[in-house]
Amino acid sequence: MTTAAIQTIWAELLASTLADAGITTCVISPGSRSTPLVAALAGESRLELVTIIDERAAAFFALGAARATGIPAAIVCTSGTAAAHYLPAVIEASLAGVPLVVITADRPPELQGCGASQTIDQVGLYGSFVREAFDLGAPVGQVTALRGLRRKLVQAITLARGPHAGPVHIEVPLRKPLEPAQPSTDEERAFARAAAELCGPVTIAPPRLAADPGVLDGLAAAIAAEPDGVIVVGAMPASFARDRDAVFALAARTGYPVIAEAGSQLRFGPRPARVVLVDHADLIPVAQRPMPRVVIQLGADPVAASWPAWLAALATVPRSAVRRWVLAGPTWSDPDSAAHQVILGDVGDALARVVRTLGDVPRTTRPPTFGDRENTIPGLGDPSTGAPLAVRDQPTDRQSSQRIRATAWLDTWRDLDTRARIALERALAQHPRNEASAIAAAIDAVPEGAAIQIGNSLPIRTIDHVCSAGVARTILTQRGAAGIDGLIASAAGATRAGQPVLLVLGDVSFAHDLGGLLAARCASAPLAILVVDNCGGQIFAGLPVARASLGAAFERHFVTAPEIDPSAVALALGANALTAASPAAVGSAVTRALATPGVTVIHAPVSVSGAHDVRRTALELYAAPRSTDVRSAGGTHE
Repeated sequence: MTTAAIQTIWAELLASTLADAGITTCVISPGSRSTPLVAALAGESRLELVTIIDERAAAFFALGAARATGIPAAIVCTSGTAAAHYLPAVIEASLAGVPLVVITADRPPELQGCGASQTIDQVGLYGSFVREAFDLGAPVGQVTALRGLRRKLVQAITLARGPHAGPVHIEVPLRKPLEPAQPSTDEERAFARAAAELCGPVTIAPPRLAADPGVLDGLAAAIAAEPDGVIVVGAMPASFARDRDAVFALAARTGYPVIAEAGSQLRFGPRPARVVLVDHADLIPVAQRPMPRVVIQLGADPVAASWPAWLAALATVPRSAVRRWVLAGPTWSDPDSAAHQVILGDVGDALARVVRTLGDVPRTTRPPTFGDRENTIPGLGDPSTGAPLAVRDQPTDRQSSQRIRATAWLDTWRDLDTRARIALERALAQHPRNEASAIAAAIDAVPEGAAIQIGNSLPIRTIDHVCSAGVARTILTQRGAAGIDGLIASAAGATRAGQPVLLVLGDVSFAHDLGGLLAARCASAPLAILVVDNCGGQIFAGLPVARASLGAAFERHFVTAPEIDPSAVALALGANALTAASPAAVGSAVTRALATPGVTVIHAPVSVSGAHDVRRTALELYAAPRSTDVRSAGGTHE
């Protein structure tokens, strides 16, 4: 039996179960078939509802909220093509490991496949991009069905959270009448009591994916046998910030330099004195880099332009001479199929276990820390216990030799990085109005505790050149599918974490998500949107297609300059607007915007070729003969 009251009770149990399971944000797009769901969600005081008309923007808003908070966000829409607009955000959530609960209303079975209005086949709608898809079935007045509803919801939310976090799809067929109704019969009232008895806090405890101990022992043995290694870190989720100490502990234990991109969660914040971070690796020619024998890669491949060339150079060396170990979290990451070992499992946990294992390696084979004979490494504790990492014995002759070699290895990387930094500073001075300087000024203006979301295409690469040590900041990137979709909407969603957000993106990305400016009205903390306007997709100017002699077709079909005024668009859609034509003006505008409630669009016009000019000039200056040693040019070891 199904009545309007039973359907209402069913929807109310769905809403209360979401809240019982810890979900706090639900993003709704209006529609008719989802009426029972929206009415029930609105009546659940523990849920904070955000209404966004455009389902595509709504999904990215929820994605941004979940990525920034680590808590699954729910999205709810009506039937028909509304659910299809969720797909881009679902793909990003899937590839980036962001927990998202996708709830789509649907017509009941009797209206499927018969030409009923606003009805599509939702079975398998999101394909392999969801961790699981659940059909709740049309509401019925059976207590066992209520238990099944609750179980499926808890199951879905658990899968969304891990061990491989991502989106789940919940399809909810609903029948008319759709409007809420109160129980009016004894049977309906008994059904309501049965639903209420099912409610209560739910403990969501997804399993963790732990790396195999034997594989980690193999990695520890490889490290112990080789002092010439590097740690390379690609973009990592915001939660990886809590694993910073594990990375730095491994770097200190091994004497390996850390080459981390801007989205790694390692470039900002305190840096231990004995850990060398190479901030300008992309500007060090591959041919001049020392050849590591061990490469520990964390996460996905870096976006740096030089990374493919370096991988190719490493591949020319016999596989037994250079071994690359990839700690990829829950997913396989080895695009060039050349890794010695891909280790699946929680990265922070795996690093902590490797550090502990290295502490047990005999002193005659364990590589030293570097530089001195102190008994502890100040500021670096065991990531699992907080205890100091001990250097337990006095060095042997072999160990002293290793220590000298490790110190020389680090000094070489430090000198290369200093030389690249000096070349970059000179290149920036030679090219006024370049976007690297504008982005650097914007970053410097972001206060501690605020978040920075970096857009794809050129910004994610340019920021790598200019960001280094500074106050602690959360870095958000959309590197799952690495598209420019929904950047504004997702940055607005990121404000749900309660901290101001600076979004740095290009003019094409801004034009691509103008609908996101409407969603940005729902931002719950100041949102500054820095539009770096270089007149189109200038990343193509650095790709081989730019040299393909396409003439006007190159500008028309690849660069695609939007030819819009970001400030005028922002004002028309109710946002604040500023124009900043110099790096100093950009810094002032960001400071003002992050202290102003609501959304502020900062239009920063820069030179068309500035990013490429700076990189090219920096590489030329780096390669130029030096009249003096880099140290005499102010490049002391920092």
